[in-house]
Amino acid sequence: MSISAPRYVSGPVVPVGRTTRALAIFQRELLRRATWGPLLAVALTWLVVVMAATFNVAFASFTGSSVMSGFESPYESIAWILLLLIVAATVGAGSLADDIGSRAITLYLSRPINLSDYLVAKAAATGTWLLIAAVVPGCVAVAITTALGYVSASTALAAAGAYFAVGVVTAVFFTGVTLVFSSVTRRSLYAGVATFGAVLSIDVSTSVVSGITGNTQVLYANPNTLTQTMAEAAFGVSSSSPINPYTSAAVMIVVGVVLAALAWWRLSRIEVVGE
Repeated sequence: MSISAPRYVSGPVVPVGRTTRALAIFQRELLRRATWGPLLAVALTWLVVVMAATFNVAFASFTGSSVMSGFESPYESIAWILLLLIVAATVGAGSLADDIGSRAITLYLSRPINLSDYLVAKAAATGTWLLIAAVVPGCVAVAITTALGYVSASTALAAAGAYFAVGVVTAVFFTGVTLVFSSVTRRSLYAGVATFGAVLSIDVSTSVVSGITGNTQVLYANPNTLTQTMAEAAFGVSSSSPINPYTSAAVMIVVGVVLAALAWWRLSRIEVVGE
């Protein structure tokens, strides 16, 4: 038996690809937001949308009116945009602010992690939560009404597609809004309040200005009007909106992307600790 000291040799370090690193950040951020606040906001959104859509579709089928207007009914109230705004504020406010406040972002970016990969992973996690709140409850309502025999399969597919289209555009917009506010503060509470306050104040102010001046072009800055206009076009419901639905969708997407780019620029100004 040998009495010499054992010799330990470390194995080779296997480099991890960009996709793996980005997915790890995405998974961590997605699961980290699964707390009572976001879950309660998502559950409330589900409850409101499923109940409103199911009831209105059932009522429309009994009265012989368009069932698509029943599916579109949740968007007719400002409650939908407020609920989604609450989800965005609770989920996305801390996505960047928490890492900035704890200085964890300097450790992230001092490793072989690209800033774009980091931001895309954070945006994907926030967007996923928003899609769960914006798209899934509508699809649940479609499944319920189809199972109850209120709508045909073709109508159900069209309604599900409309929910998906409106939900994706809205998720892009709110993801950009939350990211830019989350990138300029160290406290998620401040970012959440700023997100909620900014969107709500813009919504109210543009409605007032448009009503006083009669200038309908101002409504292109109104998130609630943009969403309603898109929803009416997506579900094929007659609309009295003075703005174009395709332009409305383009505005929301462009604003979301530009705000996300501003968040990227803000993060690029952060001093990174070297290895």
